[in-house]
Amino acid sequence: MFTRFSFAAAVLVLTISAAPAQTITRAALPDAQLDALVTEALRNAPEMASAQANVEAAQRRIVPAQTLSDPFITTTWQNDGRTPSLGSAEGSFLGVMASQSVPWPGKLRLAGNVAASEAREIERGSLGRAALTLEARVRNAWYDLGLARAIDGLIDDRRTAATQIEASVRERYAAGLAVQQDVVRAQVELARLDEAKATQAATIANRIAELDRLIGAPQDRDVATPDLLADDAPLPQLASLLASVAARSPELAASQQAIDTGRARVELAKKNFLPDFTVSAGSMYRGNFEMGPMWQAGVGVSVPLWTARRQQNQLAEARAIVRGRTSDVDAIARELELRTRERFTQLDAARHIAALYRDKVLPLDEVSLESALASYQAAKVPFITVLDALNTLYGDRASYASRIAESAKWRVAIDEASLQPTTMTGAAAMPASAAGGMAQAAAPAAATNTTPSMNSMR
Repeated sequence: MFTRFSFAAAVLVLTISAAPAQTITRAALPDAQLDALVTEALRNAPEMASAQANVEAAQRRIVPAQTLSDPFITTTWQNDGRTPSLGSAEGSFLGVMASQSVPWPGKLRLAGNVAASEAREIERGSLGRAALTLEARVRNAWYDLGLARAIDGLIDDRRTAATQIEASVRERYAAGLAVQQDVVRAQVELARLDEAKATQAATIANRIAELDRLIGAPQDRDVATPDLLADDAPLPQLASLLASVAARSPELAASQQAIDTGRARVELAKKNFLPDFTVSAGSMYRGNFEMGPMWQAGVGVSVPLWTARRQQNQLAEARAIVRGRTSDVDAIARELELRTRERFTQLDAARHIAALYRDKVLPLDEVSLESALASYQAAKVPFITVLDALNTLYGDRASYASRIAESAKWRVAIDEASLQPTTMTGAAAMPASAAGGMAQAAAPAAATNTTPSMNSMR
């Protein structure tokens, strides 16, 4: 039995070093704090305890498969005549007979090999998938929390800018250079930021609770996140990612193990052509009869008479299963490569879009806002132009933060090595005001799989 600590360590070895002979390339961004949260989740999550219990249950089947069947004991009374004749008639006795079936040598060993291989299938499949899925959920929840806090910070920055603009509008109104409607509109924009702030506070609280639930901590425990996520981290080569994803895929490992299980079943099916034995022994008590007790010993053998109907079909079935499992490995490998290429393409696109916002869109937004303010000060444009430029700037800043989080999540999706197609769903957004306030920034709240996976171990 594993302790909780040693079990977590074993899971980490399984998920991070699934192929000791080669270097595992990870797409996810390294972060010591996030890695610590993943380790805590693997140690505390009930999903991992459930998966480990399934593995233990499978391992408990190995020894019974290698053990002889229970012996059979029979008690017999044999009587000679109508009245009880024990002790007075030669053919009367009270007997106890014990018998034990003994398979052909090697059958029990092969049955144990089959059970052990099936246990390894569950360990590599169900336990491995549970670990990778939990790790991905923790990382995605952490990025969601970081994005929600980044949006909250943008709301504060937006309030600072809006306050300065409102003060400038009031000064112009006091000097007779602006209309009262401009002052009211600026104050309405400030008031709506309170709504956005309250909404974002609820989002942050929910994100913290979600993350704490995954790591097994009290759901009001605070979790620190960085102010900014890296937006220019290098992207590993696709070829190395494909090799590493194949090496850490639980479904692929389980299917490869299933081939070994099938081959062990073939060998066991071959043994079924050979007979099994039954050994028996017994003693017969004859009461006071002068000849004393009798004893008996015997050996029986089964006759594989119906091999054409039974054993031949069992062997053919086992061989067909091996062929099917071999095809499953090829199908899973192809599907895994497809999903990895899809995620890599989405990651590359998200990185390029984030770079576009950082290098072009946001600088142009800042120039646009400065130009709008200058033109408004010169009474060349209405106040609504300033508000549009301001909302566009902070909406695009929110979109930029969302794209960074999205690219981080696509990295997580690559490392999760799921056979299911991944989609980014939900939105972590800067709340928009009802009258053209801050633009909503669509962003993935979670990376989800939308269809059942092939040969799913979950």
